[in-house]
Amino acid sequence: MKTRYLAAVLLLILSSLAQAQDRFPRLVLGWLETAHILGSDMRIKVKLDPGAKTSSMQATNIERFERDGEPWVRFDFHDEDVDTEKKHALRLEGPLVRDAVVKRHGAPSVTRPVVTQVICLHNQLFRTEFTLADRGNFNYTMLLGRSFLSRVAIVDSSATFLSRPNCKGDNTVVEIEG
Repeated sequence: MKTRYLAAVLLLILSSLAQAQDRFPRLVLGWLETAHILGSDMRIKVKLDPGAKTSSMQATNIERFERDGEPWVRFDFHDEDVDTEKKHALRLEGPLVRDAVVKRHGAPSVTRPVVTQVICLHNQLFRTEFTLADRGNFNYTMLLGRSFLSRVAIVDSSATFLSRPNCKGDNTVVEIEG
């Protein structure tokens, strides 16, 4: 009887662990990492912030336009390459997913465009959503929020730079909504 009980408990635990494995990816990353934006060799610092709901990236000179009858956004992204310490400016484009109302602490809410972009984090390409904002007064031009992180990584808040982007041309792009 005890053996059957222990076997049932063990089966329940293993089943729970298997489900948890599906819910929590294998990547363990620090609160600061580096990433590449697809189409750029520039390696940038990225803040991983589970306290922020959405991901956000630096954007100035935001311009809305249409491509094949669909709304798109074009914008300038500025940052410093971690490897060369040179500042770079990229003109990026992405399909407009929606406009998001962003609540700000101690300030009125603002509406920001949301676009999808592809980034290389660790050794995987991810297409995910970013709100566009002028992050010029922030320490990091890209922030990955919990909508992205909950599907991709566990953040070790005591660590930084646990990975380095290493994506090749044949990487499959993983689509991450939100």
